[in-house]
Amino acid sequence: MIEYLYLLGKPFPIYFLFYILAFPCCVIFNACFYARKYHVRNMYSIFFTMLFLNIAYAVLILGSYFLNNVALHGINFVRVVGLMPAFFAIIAKISKLEINRTLDILTPTSTISNMIAHLGCIFPGCCHGFPIENYPKWLQWMGIYNNELEIYTFPIQIIECIGYGLIAVIIVLWANHKHYQTEGKAFPIYLILFGVFRFCMEFLRDNEKIAGPLSEFSFWCIAWIIEGTIWLIIKYINKQKKLNKKGDNYGKVI
Repeated sequence: MIEYLYLLGKPFPIYFLFYILAFPCCVIFNACFYARKYHVRNMYSIFFTMLFLNIAYAVLILGSYFLNNVALHGINFVRVVGLMPAFFAIIAKISKLEINRTLDILTPTSTISNMIAHLGCIFPGCCHGFPIENYPKWLQWMGIYNNELEIYTFPIQIIECIGYGLIAVIIVLWANHKHYQTEGKAFPIYLILFGVFRFCMEFLRDNEKIAGPLSEFSFWCIAWIIEGTIWLIIKYINKQKKLNKKGDNYGKVI
């Protein structure tokens, strides 16, 4: 598996190219399609906000490469996904949009960017599955060569990319079913779907287990599932309170 491209005589990891590719894809998806579904008037604001987000991420990745070629492996998406609403709140402030609408618009790109960027993991061999020799012979045909381990491993990266793509499709179809009146529920639903899917995938990853078959990321996934569930419960309770209050006011008028 080819791991590097040579740009101006300097080796450049293909891994980074997929991160960079994810950025314009997300910008195009939001600015030219998804934000329109939410009838956002300030399209230029959405476009440049997404562009700023992607450029900032690209600078982070490229900076880690050119500064002693140290990749920031500690900044893992699984660890921070539940904290993303804090950053989206800044985007909402810049775009002068309601935070709930901003979350609903940007949620699909959270998993689309993860899907595209994750394909890059195949080339250096990171985020790999178990050595394919440990699986039945009828499964060994699907092994991909791992540059890090120099053996064939289970293609968990590809399976995860497909899963993230399906999550994006589910979120978009659900929003369409709701006529894009999603009331800020898209992100907590995404947190639950992402958490459940990635929790299951951790059993197929050849990473360190810290509690029986569970890895560190397994517990992060559980945390995000809990966060998403509590988030939806609070939204349901608040909605019921508003409906009851409207009913009481209607009764007083009559």
